Amino acid sequence: MQIPQYRQLYESLRHQIISGIYQQDDLLPSENQLADLHQITRMTVRQALNELVKDGYIRKQKGKGSFVNLRRKTVGLLAFRDPKQLNTNEEVALQSKIIGRPSIQAWDPAFFFPISEAERQAGCIVAMNLHHSQTTPVMFEYYYLPNINLPGFIMTPFVNDSIMESLRVNYHVEASGVEQEVSCVLAKAQEAQFLKVSVGSPLVYVWRRYTTNRMGYYFYSVSFCNTQQYSLSSLIV
Repeated sequence: MQIPQYRQLYESLRHQIISGIYQQDDLLPSENQLADLHQITRMTVRQALNELVKDGYIRKQKGKGSFVNLRRKTVGLLAFRDPKQLNTNEEVALQSKIIGRPSIQAWDPAFFFPISEAERQAGCIVAMNLHHSQTTPVMFEYYYLPNINLPGFIMTPFVNDSIMESLRVNYHVEASGVEQEVSCVLAKAQEAQFLKVSVGSPLVYVWRRYTTNRMGYYFYSVSFCNTQQYSLSSLIV
């Protein structure tokens, strides 16, 4: 899928903002400077900047330019920590891997969140994701995406092997909030296989509904977490 030029600039500036290259209240280069730097038109630059304003990353001041406006996100991300490292609050670095290809299915009549009639009629894109630390698998996830305005999703390569990044980069859908429930379950055969635990091992079970920047569009996930080696927490970022 060809990413529009304005979106490429959006992603570049967004990355520089969230990685700290641009700090709170920093002035971004002018539209002319960005156009020259990226060899694109001012109209394309303006479109990218308007998207950054809409998503809360920058603010515009007439006659002065565009300033970084770091927003406080409200998405609680699951994080793993090593309980042996008592003197640090750093999370364990995880790598992600998409398992197989996503498929379009009918919604389970007993789905864990209520869904709308439009979602039910459109069907559900189901994808699986495995997170691991070095060689230790720690979280196995199912994602459930309403098959609404996501053309070609099941055939388009994933961005950085990430479902959320693929939604954001390819379809401009970004999680803005989350509802979740947490419980404990015993591993069945599939979870045990991917997490390399015995069938019947206790797992933390998290099911979530994400709100997004697309009005009325939600997506969902179920996570099975192996906390035998690492502790689990939820970060607000």
